[in-house]
Formats: sequence, structure tokens, C-alpha cells
Amino acid sequence: MEHWYVYYKLPAEEAQRCLEALRLQLAALTAATGVSARLLRRADETGETATLMEVYHGVADPPAFAAALETALPQWPSSARGARRTERFVDC
Repeated sequence: MEHWYVYYKLPAEEAQRCLEALRLQLAALTAATGVSARLLRRADETGETATLMEVYHGVADPPAFAAALETALPQWPSSARGARRTERFVDC
């Protein structure tokens, strides 16, 4: 099983505006793939930017999940799409 961490920085106001859309998208991905998802915001950030992180636990089929994530991408805010970074981990 893999655990995926997808993070990006947005202007703080834009991050606040897109939170609900991102929550809905994560719920849809969970429903479609069965992968548990969470949306986090960096705790120690203040000011003009916000770092958001999508956390996906229990990715059993990485190629299928990557395809589902890519399919969902056009529905995300354009500024988030370009700034996204993905890191994948496995249990030790």
C-alpha cells in the first residue's frame, strides 16, 4: 500500500475560496477509488500564501489511482494544478 502526499502553495485568499471545491473533489475521489483522503493546511503559515496538502492513505493500485487523480485534475483551480507536487511513501 502506498500513501500519497500532494501539496501546493496558493495565495491565501484563493486557498480559502477553493477549500470547499477541493473537499468535494476529495470526497468524489474517495467514492470512486476507495482511497481515504484528507485535506490539510500548513499550521505555521500566516500572510499572503497558504500551503495545502492532500493526503491519500491506502493506495493499493497506484496506476489506477494516478489515472483517477489525473481525471479529477481539470476540476481543480488552475493555480493549484500548476503548483502541485506529489510524493509517494510505503510502510516500513
